[in-house]
Amino acid sequence: MANPSSFNLPFGHPLYLHPSDMPGMLLVSHQLTGTENYCVWSRSMRIALLAKNKLGFIDGSCSRADFDADLMPHWDRCNALVLSWILNTVTQELSAGIVFASNAAIVWKDLQERYDKVDGSRIYYLHRAISTHTQGAYSISTYFTKLRLFWDEYDVLVPSSTCDCDLIRRNAQLQQQRLFQFLMGLNETYSNVRSQILLMQPLPTVNQAYSLVMRDETQRELASPLPVSEPTALLSQQSSTSSVSKKRSDLSCSYCQKRGHIRTDCYRLNGFPADFKFTKKKSPTVNQVVVPSSDSPAMPASSPSIVSAPTFTAEQYQQILDLLHKNSSVQAVAHMAGPLQWKDDGDW
Repeated sequence: MANPSSFNLPFGHPLYLHPSDMPGMLLVSHQLTGTENYCVWSRSMRIALLAKNKLGFIDGSCSRADFDADLMPHWDRCNALVLSWILNTVTQELSAGIVFASNAAIVWKDLQERYDKVDGSRIYYLHRAISTHTQGAYSISTYFTKLRLFWDEYDVLVPSSTCDCDLIRRNAQLQQQRLFQFLMGLNETYSNVRSQILLMQPLPTVNQAYSLVMRDETQRELASPLPVSEPTALLSQQSSTSSVSKKRSDLSCSYCQKRGHIRTDCYRLNGFPADFKFTKKKSPTVNQVVVPSSDSPAMPASSPSIVSAPTFTAEQYQQILDLLHKNSSVQAVAHMAGPLQWKDDGDW
């Protein structure tokens, strides 16, 4: 795109283009979707185009016929630039009907006729939104910002009076009404500051009341303790317990040679307190030798219920078996002893 300054156009000329003016620029953040946001979108676009000195390309005050033949190409270039800016701020469905247009003023008028529907239903919606809007879970800043959006749109849709004296009186009533609307939407936690504002003479403006409520909210945030999460508290408790246990494990008694205390705290030296609970000693387990029999199944060697503690050598164990075998043989011979009875001589 050629720089119009090379054609000696002054900076304030409506056909002057700055080097930063590009077709892909996004003038406003609002995107036109339909009737619901046309008022906000059109006002935002008007402000941006006025700053660019291109407002005349949409309201018809800067037409192509107003310039000489040598400046008409510059007008065509500026018109195409404004048209591209409009395309960048509408939805894809709306841009399909604009892309074939060649005049930015005609496109703007067409959008205005289709979506600028200032009727009773929209005003009713704004009244209802203002009356029912409450703080709820919002912060004071978010709640007040949303309420101001409703007020600003209402001011644009409803024209004010042209009489100066009537305008001053109406503005005073409107500011008082909006002050009450703002205070009614606050949560009950701000009832004290709300009462203080209502007792002021004269009543403050909406912005002054907002500043007072914001100050109260800041004081509440500073006074409230920081919440401590349960895992953090548990970790802190475990850390303190482990540190105490570690400190106690580092102590050593020079009297009983045990760890966990020092000589001055030793119960064995200074005596046990009356409420001291003695731990019960485990009764000694008699060493048992388990001899597996052929009838009973063999127990696994890793069974924790069997304590294997051999106290005899293999030779001693064999001697015990031999001794038991001899005793059983002597007992059997003793049972067989008795008087002999002879029946015949041939019995022998």
